[in-house]
Amino acid sequence: METKVKTPKVKICGMRYLPNVKEILEYQPDYLGFIFFVGSKRFTAAHEMDRIIKLDFGKTKRIGVFVNEEIDIILDFKERGYFSIVQLHGDESPEYVEKLSASGLEVIKAISVGDDFNKAQLKPFEGKVDYFLFDTKGKYRGGNGWKFNWNVLKDIDHQTPFFLSGGLTPDDVEKAVSLDIPELEALDFNSQLETKPGIKNINRVEELVKSLKEIKQTTLN
Repeated sequence: METKVKTPKVKICGMRYLPNVKEILEYQPDYLGFIFFVGSKRFTAAHEMDRIIKLDFGKTKRIGVFVNEEIDIILDFKERGYFSIVQLHGDESPEYVEKLSASGLEVIKAISVGDDFNKAQLKPFEGKVDYFLFDTKGKYRGGNGWKFNWNVLKDIDHQTPFFLSGGLTPDDVEKAVSLDIPELEALDFNSQLETKPGIKNINRVEELVKSLKEIKQTTLN
């Protein structure tokens, strides 16, 4: 008898160029992430986003990624229709999160995981964020391109669903599912799908889709 295993959703982050976004939408990922932090190699400017949102996203949800941004700017971008979910990759406080939630946005709080990771840092955000996102601690706020030790996730008393990020490749889908953590909501792919920053390789995306199909064929959803 086969075991029922939850298949995580897919987020492809660091999108930027309209033709590439259009290509990726053909594969209907659950989420596409757009980075509005000027320090990122994958920074998406407002004039680019104005064109991108005219595409047919279908059921794919847009996520806006920010680092210590002014709340008024985030809310302005929300009103422009750029996204319905905000991902915070800076030092934002629980009070900051609550203000965004009050506006109707879903909130993802990124948590950098390194050798000094302390799960106690999650507690102030429990009940305030919709999701955590666990990413590798490194030189950059995100997109460092390598994995952290996933075993730390098993030591957390998960009360909030989470996204798993940090150098993920299509080959990691099965490994992530095998963690068997019900709160694993989505896998977040970025740099390991790219030909260059902001451009996703269609062949790699096809590999990802294939990996997901294989997982679904061997589990009961």
